Amino acid sequence: MNNLVENKPVVNLAKVVPVILLLMIFSLVIDNSFKIISPDLVDYFGVSASTVSWQVTLSGLVIGIGAVVYSSLSDSISIRNLLTLGILLICVGSLLGYVTHENYWLIVVSRIIQSAGLGATETLYLVFITKYANKQEQKKYMGFSTSSFQIATVIGTLTGGFVATYLAWENLFLIPLLSLLLLPFILKQLPKEEKKKNNVDFIGLIIIAVIATSIMLYMSSFNWGLFILFIVSVIGFLLYISKNKNAFISIEFFKNKPFIFGLLVAFILNSLYSAYALNTLSFLLTSVYEINLDTVSLMFIPACILAASVGALSGKIGKYLNSKQCVSLAIGLILISLLLGAFFIKVSIAVFVVSLILFSCSFALLYAPLIDIAIKKVPTEKSGTALGFYNLCISIAMSVGFTYSALLIDKKDLQFGFLRFVTEEATALNYSSIVIVLAAIAVLAFILFWVLLGRKSGNHTQVN
Repeated sequence: MNNLVENKPVVNLAKVVPVILLLMIFSLVIDNSFKIISPDLVDYFGVSASTVSWQVTLSGLVIGIGAVVYSSLSDSISIRNLLTLGILLICVGSLLGYVTHENYWLIVVSRIIQSAGLGATETLYLVFITKYANKQEQKKYMGFSTSSFQIATVIGTLTGGFVATYLAWENLFLIPLLSLLLLPFILKQLPKEEKKKNNVDFIGLIIIAVIATSIMLYMSSFNWGLFILFIVSVIGFLLYISKNKNAFISIEFFKNKPFIFGLLVAFILNSLYSAYALNTLSFLLTSVYEINLDTVSLMFIPACILAASVGALSGKIGKYLNSKQCVSLAIGLILISLLLGAFFIKVSIAVFVVSLILFSCSFALLYAPLIDIAIKKVPTEKSGTALGFYNLCISIAMSVGFTYSALLIDKKDLQFGFLRFVTEEATALNYSSIVIVLAAIAVLAFILFWVLLGRKSGNHTQVN
């Protein structure tokens, strides 16, 4: 990305940053609020959990790709205009969703349009900070971004849970319209930048979209034609970036083993976060304990607050544990949190409060050291591209996790016999079996990390 060095407009960061940060938090709140309401959508439309998952998975995919597109466009279009476009897309998608809420597939289309706008805010906040804040301020403002994610998760789950329980889920589409209140300030305070022309690699991003969509559709239907499309798309993408010098990511990244192996482990683990915390847990609690979504959403408060604290203390933790040790500890805690849910599923709802706290804190501990390991050998001048592709893959992973967990939920007869000592009740046994599958995925992630990266990363610098 070509940042302006000379003739940089004077910007009052104290006034502008809080507004863009608020818009970013608001966007994350909107996205999270729609994730927790899946059980209500299953009942409302009379469709499967796999079908309902599409309003989340496709939205996540669009947000991930949108992050790369907006980042690239910020070299040729002002952040002011891109944020304006983002707000307008959020509002258009939201209005369409509210008006057409009785048709599920129009809801999916509405969420895609809405998400095309949501994808602008987090990326452009980071671009703005990188461009206008000095090095010391950047650390502070980027720290705000990390904390904001946890805050938005709490507010989003509470909003979704309470609106779905006490009003009606379709009213969630009205809340994003409040973003219009920030538009006048953005138009007034943000500078009209002069930018160099820059081409967005739409072809590369379209191929990535085909790869992600084909694998998610395959997991929903197990159609081998879709799996072949996935394989062909992956090969086509590798050939494309090896021939095209202007591709948004170079083929050289795929020759960097730590980067690719780190990406693989991160993909599996982040799909697991979406599968358990954002999907399975709400179905489990509403089915096994017959509680409403407002109660489920309240359980996220202690988890997200403590996870935010772990994230804030990651620098101090890094003084005592190196990156390999942090990742190993985090995966271990993820496994423990899942086994708690599987083996004590009928003991008390408090078990899942503890499980969610451990699970969320583990991911807060995991994020920085896994990136540290993955991009250790990436040249400094390429680190921005590496992080952009890393975050794009994480967005896709979250969508994939939602898809395969929805498939497991739909089976309804997944009951492992060795778990009958836990419970004989069919519904509880079903969800206990699902969580065991997720625990097995965590074990797979740990094995891959240790074999591919763990044994070779002992000398890595500590997380700062």
